[in-house]
Amino acid sequence: MFSSRKLVEKGLEIYEIFSDNGITAKFIPGRGGMLTEYSLGDVPLFYLDSSTLYDSAKNVRGGNPVLFPICGPLENGRYVPENGREYEMKQHGLARNLPWQAEDPECLRDSARIKLSLESNEETRKMYPFDFRLEFAYFITEGTITIEQKYINGSDTDMPFYAGFHPYFYAPGVRAVKLHIPAERYDDIKTGETKVFRGTPDFSAVPETNLVFGGLQANEAWFDRSDGFRVTVRYDDAYRYIVLWVLREREFLCLEPWMGSNYDMNRGRAVRVKPGCEYRGVVSYSFIEKRNL
Repeated sequence: MFSSRKLVEKGLEIYEIFSDNGITAKFIPGRGGMLTEYSLGDVPLFYLDSSTLYDSAKNVRGGNPVLFPICGPLENGRYVPENGREYEMKQHGLARNLPWQAEDPECLRDSARIKLSLESNEETRKMYPFDFRLEFAYFITEGTITIEQKYINGSDTDMPFYAGFHPYFYAPGVRAVKLHIPAERYDDIKTGETKVFRGTPDFSAVPETNLVFGGLQANEAWFDRSDGFRVTVRYDDAYRYIVLWVLREREFLCLEPWMGSNYDMNRGRAVRVKPGCEYRGVVSYSFIEKRNL
């Protein structure tokens, strides 16, 4: 049976969902509407640097940040939409740094659901001149998190965007015993080269690994942790890229589903939503001990 409760830690309101068989998930609406933790007993899915969580001046390093209305950077941090004005926006957009609204979770025997939402306001329009509403429903079951998303355009013009997630999956020891991404090539952001994908990289060889995989041939990517768990990211056709980001000195592996890639807003490659319409996406994470596969 699933249950929920509200907590307050260091001034942050936390929605905690938990079950009789040891599942725990935590959401912090005030820090980007973020899913910060999910665990099976004492085994975590996500990495979390708590010092960044409780410091509002820092981007949270950990959990599952929401990227909107862009993934990655803009060229020189700027873009010009159709109104002809130039706007500035930081890497990965604005949603991860804004407070979201949360509804009380719905808890059932074998699952739980929580809805979070974000609306545009005067401050967001200084960076992104569109009226929007994001509605996310998170479904929690044993070993799986599913995120159903709606991106709603309340403007009177087309709304360009490309959203994504930046999950910091906990990866103890060897970052990935085995890695599967359904693509033949990737762009290495650090070197500027395009390379053939030949399987699991040597993450100890360089301080930072930052690879963008396009031309995806299937709707899931996964890696095997050194502690015997397989982490699988599934995504619908709204998502066209997987980004792999690893820092050699940190115990996480980011396997990120993105709708667009670096600079797509500058290059006219964003998703466009008509006035009064919505765009939908679905992403899920599964977290299963390999002996149960």
